[in-house]
Amino acid sequence: MPIKLIYFDVYGRAEPMRMLLTHAKVEFEDVRINKEQFGEMKGSGKLEFGQVPALELEDGQVLVQGASILRYLGAKHGYYPADHLKAWEADSMVDARLDLSSKMAPIMFGPTEEAKAAAAKEFGEVHAPLFFERAEKRLAGQKYFGGDSPNIYDFVLGAMLSSPFVAKIQELINKFPGIKAHQENWAVVFADYLANRPKCSF
Repeated sequence: MPIKLIYFDVYGRAEPMRMLLTHAKVEFEDVRINKEQFGEMKGSGKLEFGQVPALELEDGQVLVQGASILRYLGAKHGYYPADHLKAWEADSMVDARLDLSSKMAPIMFGPTEEAKAAAAKEFGEVHAPLFFERAEKRLAGQKYFGGDSPNIYDFVLGAMLSSPFVAKIQELINKFPGIKAHQENWAVVFADYLANRPKCSF
């Protein structure tokens, strides 16, 4: 039986893992659950910390915590650096992207339209420019953050830059030639996947 990647019917935190498994040509079941099914899974104790994404292995063991699952898959399939410093570089960029996500959430889930607009303004003028400035410097003219081939962070960034949300910040991305080139290359590498994946709003 193939492994099962379990998440909601959105791109979100599971999309980097879906892309990694697709790139590695690993057979997996893309299990998309609704709120009721999520509640049932939490109640059963199957989710150790009560969250998804989760990865169910062939033997039934369930791995949890998204960044840890990504590192596990990366290490297993050749996308996680053996060099400790290179591993830190990949991990720190994954962490930085998670920090950025915390700034994105109020844009979609703020309590009022005014709050959402204020969050969007701050994100576009402060948080996103700083993030892409740092990412551009780390990329340093390479094709991928992993050099000639992607590492785990490339899947995190690639998922972000191919999400519907990116339309809101595309003008900003265009100011960073390395990040823009990464986005364009990713669109080519994953052309079939992107054309055929389920359509989600985020």
